[in-house]
Amino acid sequence: MPRQLPLMKALALAVVSIQFAEPVAAQAAALEEVIVTAQRRAENLQTVPISISALSSDELEMRSIESLGDLNAVAPNVMFRQNPGARLVSTVAIRGSVTGQPAIWMDSPVGLYLNGIYLGKTQGSVFDVVDIERVEVLRGPQGTLFGRNTEGGAINFITRRPSGEFGGSAQVEAGNFDRRVGRVNLDLPQMGIASVSLGARKERADGWARNLTGPDMGSVDTEAFRASVLFDVSDRVTALYDFDYSNTDQTPAPSSLFSLEGWAGTFPSVFGDFLGTAIQEAARPYVTTSRPDVVSTNSVEGQGTLYERSLGRSHALTLEAEINENHSLKYIGAIRTVDVGDSQDIDGMPLDSIDVIPGVFSWGMAANYNRTTEYEQVSHELQWTASVGAVNWVVGAYYFEDEGETTGRQLFTLFGAGPQGVNYSADTEAWALFTQADWNFAERWTATAGVRYTEEKRSGFSHRYTTDVFGGELVTDQGPGLLPFTTYSATFDDTSPMGALAFALNDDVNLYARVAKGFKSGGFSSEVADPAVSTPFEPQTSLSSELGVKATMLDGRARLNVAVFNNDISDLHITQLLPGTTQSLVTNAGEATYRGLEIELALQVTDNWRISGNYGYLDTEFDKYLDNSFAPGRPLVDTASNRLAPYSPENTASVQVMGTLFESSLGAVELLVDYSYTDKMYLYAVNKDLTAPNAGGSYVKGIDEVPSTQNLNARLRLADVAVGDGTMDFSFFVRNLTDEDKHIQMIDFSMFRNASWQEPRSYVFTAAYNW
Repeated sequence: MPRQLPLMKALALAVVSIQFAEPVAAQAAALEEVIVTAQRRAENLQTVPISISALSSDELEMRSIESLGDLNAVAPNVMFRQNPGARLVSTVAIRGSVTGQPAIWMDSPVGLYLNGIYLGKTQGSVFDVVDIERVEVLRGPQGTLFGRNTEGGAINFITRRPSGEFGGSAQVEAGNFDRRVGRVNLDLPQMGIASVSLGARKERADGWARNLTGPDMGSVDTEAFRASVLFDVSDRVTALYDFDYSNTDQTPAPSSLFSLEGWAGTFPSVFGDFLGTAIQEAARPYVTTSRPDVVSTNSVEGQGTLYERSLGRSHALTLEAEINENHSLKYIGAIRTVDVGDSQDIDGMPLDSIDVIPGVFSWGMAANYNRTTEYEQVSHELQWTASVGAVNWVVGAYYFEDEGETTGRQLFTLFGAGPQGVNYSADTEAWALFTQADWNFAERWTATAGVRYTEEKRSGFSHRYTTDVFGGELVTDQGPGLLPFTTYSATFDDTSPMGALAFALNDDVNLYARVAKGFKSGGFSSEVADPAVSTPFEPQTSLSSELGVKATMLDGRARLNVAVFNNDISDLHITQLLPGTTQSLVTNAGEATYRGLEIELALQVTDNWRISGNYGYLDTEFDKYLDNSFAPGRPLVDTASNRLAPYSPENTASVQVMGTLFESSLGAVELLVDYSYTDKMYLYAVNKDLTAPNAGGSYVKGIDEVPSTQNLNARLRLADVAVGDGTMDFSFFVRNLTDEDKHIQMIDFSMFRNASWQEPRSYVFTAAYNW
């Protein structure tokens, strides 16, 4: 496909193909209508002028999707990765918009929501959601209605409301790695004005990599609980209270030593031949270029065992009042607290030190850290929605406040550094006013316009100091690589408009064009040990244009949605890991253009069989990227033509085939085959060639990339077996059926690289009772 994507031609071909589509078997039933709430009201997915994918509760169950961590490639140009070595921290990209930085001082450009409530940080964002009704994935800027930090898109998990009727389900699972899962959902009969639903899930599994020097790596130990109470105050007023709890206490995924080479070279070239060769020879036995079944970790004194822990609790209140048949009010208020901690050995070796000259000179080999984060957020939102004649609108106000603080302990003797303490905070206070309106100004034409004004204050402090031992008391915060207690604050504001025009070609085919501004917050690089930490990086903004067609074909048995988009980004945020440190610096590197194509298809072949899938194409290009040159003297140069974008796979795709194999005397035997593919991608904004005249200061293609990955899951289910007053389902689910074992994440420490891997094939047997 050429770099200048022919947008109108692609749409024209899609429309032509819709008009000439051949019919399928006459006995096939129509696809179910999909209802979404992306525009703050219930609408048919096929009429909403937004690129949006929706996964129903049945599809989520069959595909075993229960958290953010299961969403890779569920929609075109959507990519998910666990952060390197930290499974509870998410790296989510939509249309190439991504942040790989796991710390709380950096916000993601993809907004994560639970029942419309913004989840403020990527730390602790990978948790089980109990009783999901659907997941909506919105692509492209959603700032008008969803707010700040949705420059790339938004993902909204929507849980089921209480029904007021007695019913529920109970499920148990058992699988390899001694996996045990129990889940229960219960609806109670309505009691007066109150309806109650409860849900709980608990999972245990052993680690899949045996650890010779500590606990096995990759274990799972999670529990989640949810309670929802719906009060029917009157015919026009309802109040919904939701409580969510999640707790995880497990070991990290294995992070192994992948290579003794990084972007800056090898140990000898960095440390000198004598010392570098000694380090290299000591480390060489621990290098692995394939997924390890056995690892050796190194927990330093004071660190304790390696772990990942997360404790999240949230309270949410939704009040809805129908003033009359045309006007309604809604209030959403929420409090969420998250305590997250992890302890890691990221050098992939069990060595404390090596004897360079036995008895005379030794060199430390540790690269260990742990960190603890306490985070709390409060939000309030008020919406007025109305439908008067040919106009629908929503007007609202929003307030958000959060406080987060991280305390970290580090020991990187591999780089010649002693034990350090790292302490920083990241606080936000933001408010916004927004409005959006649809006007059906002609029989087949609808115009949409909206705008949001946001103002926010970002503040915090940073402190980096040496300690007497790992996790010990402060010795000094003066000197190179250290930072005395430093405070800072800055205020940012933004106006984000959007506009869309939709045309109904007929009752089944809708065309739309959409233009929207995206806004991602500015902030401070709180881990940088330099007084310049108090200089903020500015917000990242974008202007996105999109053309799309949504078609229902073959008497409702098929859906085809096609979109092409162009996203021009300004003040682009780029994260750089400073060589030989764990300090991340974010800069406004310049400008970029991301463009692409997205296709989604669902086809009901027969009453019992359905095929669905998606394809995403992404083309990225830097237009301006100012960086320090790789050349001697390090002048500032424009490295744009020598750069490739991070976490931006050129192709993503998935296909699902689901249906009934046969009907037995007990029940229906059903099959799901679920395949996904993600193209190779780069971990950072890499150089194409470090020898180019405009090569930047770090990272290079070939070294800092991960290969293309594929994943095949399958489920065989015996459904609707009559038992007592209910039914039972029995299933066998396999994840990573072909046992793919490629590395999916890395960290480049300039002279060596570690890697995280695809998890090995796993399977579970499930029995569920529904009543």
